[in-house]
Amino acid sequence: MRRFEKTILICVSLGWFLVLAGRLSISALLVNIEDSLHIGHAEAGLALTGMWFLYALMQFPSGLVSDIRGRKGSILLAMMMFSLSYLLIGLSINYIMFFMTLLLLGAGGGSYPTVGIAMITDVFREKRGRALGIQSSAGSLAGIVPIFASIVALYFDWHLFFFILAIASLFSTYLFFKYTGESTKLPVNVSIKERFFEGIMIFKDKEILLIFIVNLALTFAWLGYMSFFPAYLIEGKMFSQMEASIALAVLTTAGIFLKPLIGEISDIYNKKMVLSILILLSALATLLLVYAHSIAVVLVISFTLAFTSASFPIISSYLIGRWEEKGRGGKLGFYRTMVILTGSPTSAIIGISAGRYGFDVPFLAIALILFVASVVIFSSFIKEKC
Repeated sequence: MRRFEKTILICVSLGWFLVLAGRLSISALLVNIEDSLHIGHAEAGLALTGMWFLYALMQFPSGLVSDIRGRKGSILLAMMMFSLSYLLIGLSINYIMFFMTLLLLGAGGGSYPTVGIAMITDVFREKRGRALGIQSSAGSLAGIVPIFASIVALYFDWHLFFFILAIASLFSTYLFFKYTGESTKLPVNVSIKERFFEGIMIFKDKEILLIFIVNLALTFAWLGYMSFFPAYLIEGKMFSQMEASIALAVLTTAGIFLKPLIGEISDIYNKKMVLSILILLSALATLLLVYAHSIAVVLVISFTLAFTSASFPIISSYLIGRWEEKGRGGKLGFYRTMVILTGSPTSAIIGISAGRYGFDVPFLAIALILFVASVVIFSSFIKEKC
């Protein structure tokens, strides 16, 4: 791996770590935030849905702009936005301010991943699955941050944690500006209209449409875990906040070990076959979670649930392999916008249903959705072999 490739991979991975660190910490501290701002699950779920909505909405324009104006500038703008949002979360004293700040976080965080993935695929012509697995596993490392966040909230105040995160994010922005360069050749003449329709036309490919449906099921599940997993353990299983944070840390950090390995496996074996196995394991783990009450069992389940996020780099690698470099960022951005935009109501739906029926009902629904997705992708794999 050349020095330039290593630098790009490290800096992009660090930024992704910070995006996920903030999102996971909001989930881990959600009970504290709700108590402090005097809101319930429905209000929190609505704010999180707003964040996911803008996170989804920004995927396509950020990818399109990065194709035209360059990856580096697009990533720097995204990093400045989510750094500012962490500062404003720390300053939040009421629900309106918190809600608006989550919208900014969604816009900044959503402008980052598509361009980051495109930048990595620009410089890694081979072993893309492994490179994307490493980048994604850096995000998994963010799972340890909620434990630190819980300690800060316990001994000081939850606002302080977000001030610390804002400082770390600003420093990371400086490192990216100082040590990286542009990764793509900028076009001389560009038709934005043409690039927009190129994005829409990706769904004429039946294979892309199939992956989209499966990806959507995984997105429903992952957004559910990331929004309410700790709250479910605290209120539904009567765990302490620290136990819930540790379980969340296991769920997210397990990808550190799983994603590079699974990425390499997906470079060797059929990606659909690998996906079907991972989704099946996630479905079984989600079902068992509903009936588990022991912290030891839940920790094992949390590790298994990490197979959900381990599926995403495989999907990215599969999609990139079907598209040429021209307009790749815009196509990936449009695809990710449609996936996350469609899945963005998940937080609100779970928040409302949990308030009425408890958390068991929405998590059973997630398990069912994953079982169906596993069958769909496995059937496609079998059809290819016949």
